[in-house]
Amino acid sequence: MNKRVSSLMLAGALVLGSVLPVVANADAVTTTSGETKSSVTFEAPENVTKPVDPDNPGTPVTDPSDGGGATVDPTGPLSFLYVSPTIDFGSQKALSTGPQTIDNKLTTQIQVKDQTFGGTANPNLVTEVTDTRGTNAGWTVQVSSSPLKLAAGDVLKGATINLGATDTTKNKISNSGDATGISGSDVALGTEAGTAATIYAAAKDAGAGQTAFQLSPDNISMTGIDANAKAGTYTGTLTWTLNDTPAE
Repeated sequence: MNKRVSSLMLAGALVLGSVLPVVANADAVTTTSGETKSSVTFEAPENVTKPVDPDNPGTPVTDPSDGGGATVDPTGPLSFLYVSPTIDFGSQKALSTGPQTIDNKLTTQIQVKDQTFGGTANPNLVTEVTDTRGTNAGWTVQVSSSPLKLAAGDVLKGATINLGATDTTKNKISNSGDATGISGSDVALGTEAGTAATIYAAAKDAGAGQTAFQLSPDNISMTGIDANAKAGTYTGTLTWTLNDTPAE
């Protein structure tokens, strides 16, 4: 009995002895740390001053005649590159009962005219924005309508121009980089007043580079036209305003 106990105790001592040097080596390791500072600098990109292909905003339109006579003059790091010059709601017969609606559901009545990019006609209401500020601060685009008037001064009363910018199936928002954070809003513009409404916006950290908005005529309409509207051609202006404030 005593021999067995002694043997077990000795074996235990031998095992313990074999472990001790390993523990001693681990205790000898020290932990140290150091720091290396890193940096990189990005400069704001060059200003873009020509209209771009709305289907590929990273590609400028090289032919000066393309773009159909943009009504903007890009001069700074945040500016319009292009705005469609004309939109025509067509010729309609005034109804004796109202209100009347003009849209593209039955026939192609609403047209954006004289507009080509890369030699190809584009039927959409196009707005292009360039943002080379290098701040990623975001921006908003507002639109308003002047009163639609006859040459004699009569105003088209009660009507509304509807621009449906939220439809992503027929409209198109493209960016030279990433279109995430850029969105459209539906707006209704009275033909008697000039109140502005936000139609497109880029949130903070979005909207850098060149952005093209293509609003399909199928998402444009004029509603609430009074019965027995006076005969003649009513003309007005859609005014687009680019602001350096991001979408909320």
